[in-house]
Amino acid sequence: VEAGTGVGKTFAYLVPALLSGERVVVSTATKALQDQLYGRDLPLLLRVLALPLCTALLKGRASYLCHQRLQQARYNPVLAPAQAQELARIELWAQGTQSGDLAELPGLDERSPLLGLVTSTRDNCLGQDCPHVKDCFVLAARRTAQESEVVVVNHHLFFADVMLRDEGLAELLPTCNTVIFDEAH
Repeated sequence: VEAGTGVGKTFAYLVPALLSGERVVVSTATKALQDQLYGRDLPLLLRVLALPLCTALLKGRASYLCHQRLQQARYNPVLAPAQAQELARIELWAQGTQSGDLAELPGLDERSPLLGLVTSTRDNCLGQDCPHVKDCFVLAARRTAQESEVVVVNHHLFFADVMLRDEGLAELLPTCNTVIFDEAH
């Protein structure tokens, strides 16, 4: 369905999905739309429909703070003064965040080179050997997603899950029969 902004496309697909009783994965083209769905649209509809469904927001690992990488970044000798100041702001925020989603941090430029220093990749993640594995934001988000009836992801993460499943390596998303692609074009 194509229609202008603000006409209710999101509600039009969410209402039947929420009422279906099925586990649903909603995949979006952007993190901004993910945040809108999870933070605004889903809570509103769940309240109006009086549905006690568990929801989850799951982004790729580059969206979450890594405690180990943050600890390593503290000792990076080549940080410019502005980057050191930004790192201090991230460290302060890290003490209070529940999700570790860097989108929560106001004014953080998502193109900041500092993000590569405080997030992990598949290649540099220590996995179960990490001293912070019990506090890992990525693993916590994945656990929550596996336990939820409605999971909001982006297209990149959805297809990463498809690839990992095809290779028999892992499952990032819960198994479901209903997947909605918002902004599929």
